[in-house]
Amino acid sequence: MKHIQPKTLQIMVAVLSAVTFSQRMVWRLCNRTNRVSIGQVNKVINDLLQKGFVEELFRRKRLIRFEKASPIARVIEDFDTGNATYRLSDPVGLLRYISLFRSMRELRVFSISVAGKEETVIKELSKKQVIFCLGTAQERFTPYFRPDEVSFYSSDPDGLYDYLRSAKRGNTKITCYRIDYTRNIDDIGSVLDQLFAQKEGRFRSTTEVQTVVDMFCDGKGAYTKPLLKSLWGVEI
Repeated sequence: MKHIQPKTLQIMVAVLSAVTFSQRMVWRLCNRTNRVSIGQVNKVINDLLQKGFVEELFRRKRLIRFEKASPIARVIEDFDTGNATYRLSDPVGLLRYISLFRSMRELRVFSISVAGKEETVIKELSKKQVIFCLGTAQERFTPYFRPDEVSFYSSDPDGLYDYLRSAKRGNTKITCYRIDYTRNIDDIGSVLDQLFAQKEGRFRSTTEVQTVVDMFCDGKGAYTKPLLKSLWGVEI
């Protein structure tokens, strides 16, 4: 499988999150976590335009002033008005496109079954550096889908596995995934932003948009109907 690059993924998630946007708006959203250039944003958005996932609303007006006193007119100000110029026109198409190049199966690090109720396991894992994802995250947004495992991202999967392998075995399955959202992870707090993850008390989970992205990348897009409706007003 040809893989999607972290910065490209981040730009696409920003587009899904913003819905109506300018390139500079997407650039600002992305630079909360990764150093993304305006050129990279321009390249990805133009690609999304060509594929029909995004449409141009109107061209950005530029305000340019010239220095009148100079014998050779030169630009002394050149800036845009900040108005939105693009709109997400096919969110489901973009989600399916992302899933062609990103598989949650390939991001899976380990699965293990432990004793204890799901609520107890989640409470215990919340003390660790994890971000709950997939069905475990979606449960916080809608009861439409009942997951059969506790799913989460970890910035230290090896250390977490060492901690969990001594746990008593049981019927609660937990699955750990590596974070591909950014290559620079010092700690989980570094990816807590409005694009990838959010925090409620000790419970860290992927955002609604990232949760939908992950579900599509796990072949479970059909279970995100309530979120597709609330986020983008579409039905599948």
